[in-house]
Amino acid sequence: MKKIISIISCLISAVYSICYAGLGGFAGNKGALSKIGLDHPVLFAIWGILTIIAIDSNILIGFKKMKYKFQYILLGIAAIGMIMTLCFDFDYNKYNEYILHCIGSMTFSIITGISVFLLFLLSKNYLFTILSGGILIIDLILLIIFKETAIIELMPIFAGYIMLTIHNNKEKEFIEVK
Repeated sequence: MKKIISIISCLISAVYSICYAGLGGFAGNKGALSKIGLDHPVLFAIWGILTIIAIDSNILIGFKKMKYKFQYILLGIAAIGMIMTLCFDFDYNKYNEYILHCIGSMTFSIITGISVFLLFLLSKNYLFTILSGGILIIDLILLIIFKETAIIELMPIFAGYIMLTIHNNKEKEFIEVK
């Protein structure tokens, strides 16, 4: 059952994300997911809910194998970040809402990235640990250089979908490097 949840949740969220991002274009700042949300707030909320369900369910499935409990705190904080992202407009004319939106978005992104990184590190999946860390660093650099675009925003999310699905559905554990 967990394999089905893992695959289906990521597939649905990925397809929806592509369709949603297509509303504003994948490149350029007007294609940023939050900017699209200004014109399509309900679709933005659906995107956020699907994204957090897909990523969080896969993180929980991965951690379940290891019997850790701290991930619930991290995912709770990330969920609060997503709620703030969805509830406050990315509109600079509403400066306080804009700041709260940005704080929520960064909280969701950072805490979710840390959760994925820790999952791979603690499960001794060192290849995915290095890949996830590298993707987060590259994404940060691209955000600083180009600002928000759908491609840059979706890159770590899609990488997470792929790596979490593979991680949670592999038959054998990765060989531990000593």
